[in-house]
Amino acid sequence: MKKLALAAVLLVVVASTVAFAGEHIVGGTKYTGNTLPWWSSYTAIRFQCMWYKSEINESGDVTKIEFQWSSYAGTGPTTFNSVDMLLCHSALTALTSNYTTNYNGKTPVNVFTGNYTIPAGLTQNQWFAQCSPTNFTYNNTDNLLMEISWSGHTTGASGNYFWRAQTGQPGRVYALSKTATTGTLYANQGEIARITIKTIPGVAPTSLGRVKGLFR
Repeated sequence: MKKLALAAVLLVVVASTVAFAGEHIVGGTKYTGNTLPWWSSYTAIRFQCMWYKSEINESGDVTKIEFQWSSYAGTGPTTFNSVDMLLCHSALTALTSNYTTNYNGKTPVNVFTGNYTIPAGLTQNQWFAQCSPTNFTYNNTDNLLMEISWSGHTTGASGNYFWRAQTGQPGRVYALSKTATTGTLYANQGEIARITIKTIPGVAPTSLGRVKGLFR
């Protein structure tokens, strides 16, 4: 009986430490497809968007951010070079045209560096991963800012369209240079995204105490 009781308690402890992943669709209501930040008619882009804390409402490790595909102009694949993707907490409620200001005094975390390919064959409304971070934990207090920049590409499609919202969002900013300090602000627009967050519930000290007690 003691072994059975031990097994039962161990199951409780294991269950309490399992990681749970929550998916959160953010960015507002779909309005139209837009090529930012993957506008391959140009040679470089620096882009920022932001999502409200109220749309995420969960703290934990960000494990994936996906944009929702709309359409091609031309035929893929298109590979973008020298890509950097950053995530940053920000207490701002709306983006400005200044990239550093939008960090709101926080330090952005680089979650992807390298070349990035948008393949052929994506279908409308398909979720397509932008990054799968291993080094960013969302605090569920601030809003979440994402920055994507690149310089150079292998042209396949002249445009790669993902869905965006038109109203009620923090805005989107872009410039035709990877190192620009300011850009063009599209106020109130939002980038449609699906954010996956992994949470790990804490283990209650009383549960550990019960396990120890069984070995006495």
